[in-house]
Amino acid sequence: MLKIKNPVTVILLSALCSLSFTQVSFAHEHKVHKLAQPAAVIEGRKIISGGYEYQPNLLQLPKEVKIKHAHGLTRDNQDNIYLAYESHDIDDQTHAIAMFNKHGQFIKYIGDSKLAWGSPHGLDLVYENGRKYLYLSNNWLTVRKIDMQGNLVWQSDKAPDHAPYQTEKPKYRPTDTATNPNSQQVYIADGYGSSTISERDKNNGQFSQKIWTGEQSGKHFKTPHGVSYDSRNDQILVADRENSRIVAYNPQGKFIQTIEGDGISRVCNTDTWQDQLLVPNLNGTVSYLDKNNQLIDTIEINQVLGEKGHKHPHDAIFMSNGDIVIGTWNPGRLSYWKKLRN
Repeated sequence: MLKIKNPVTVILLSALCSLSFTQVSFAHEHKVHKLAQPAAVIEGRKIISGGYEYQPNLLQLPKEVKIKHAHGLTRDNQDNIYLAYESHDIDDQTHAIAMFNKHGQFIKYIGDSKLAWGSPHGLDLVYENGRKYLYLSNNWLTVRKIDMQGNLVWQSDKAPDHAPYQTEKPKYRPTDTATNPNSQQVYIADGYGSSTISERDKNNGQFSQKIWTGEQSGKHFKTPHGVSYDSRNDQILVADRENSRIVAYNPQGKFIQTIEGDGISRVCNTDTWQDQLLVPNLNGTVSYLDKNNQLIDTIEINQVLGEKGHKHPHDAIFMSNGDIVIGTWNPGRLSYWKKLRN
């Protein structure tokens, strides 16, 4: 029988055993991937998970922000980070979009309180003719295109004139947008309404009479919460959350494939970096997949930061160096994860 006299060693061994048991139980319950390294390691003040280390001092919102939900994330080519969020209380001083620099420091708000009313949700930054614009989805029927000073370019606050919207139900409740850099199309996810994707003209917001329902993939979308442009292969990806899958289309709306399996559960959105695909799942994980959409690893954010309120990943983005930013829903939290280099 092994006898250990050093109390520090006993504590460390107990912690490792507890962590291993947690990992096995979690993997069994959720049928997740097998990792060569522990899913999460807490070493002193370090929190490491899925090949990334949590940076607790970055992405701190100003004290006056009373955030309810951290909804949408995007970045520009200089690695400035933009967050669309919903506040607990809304008045004339409330904002909806916060900007951070690449070092994770708050810089400013974009736009005024008009953007905060309702439920600010998905956020997408695009370059058009050399200029930057933001597309902001709001669950109160509205999609807005604004410039970087917060000035309105166009606003769409009516449902598409199409069969799914000819009756009072379901309503039009947009959750996200994506643009095709090679055309004039903007794709709008009606995640909380009819569960469809509609196409509009990015110059004026006019509906193009095209609706994607998911039927080509074998079943109707069920909460297509996010939509994004996959630069790896010039495809449009739909995060079909309650069907636990990602559905890929070409920019003209032709069904390509369904992406399912390890790392994909209640997927809220996607993002790409080099040949990798980032997948935030509402039930507590953020996974990243390889060029063949096979699981590489997972940040178990609920497991390691759940006690601090980081429980439900709602959106996540890659930085240009492969770092990851995660926004969680209810309560709204932001976290920055530094990629560990070998």
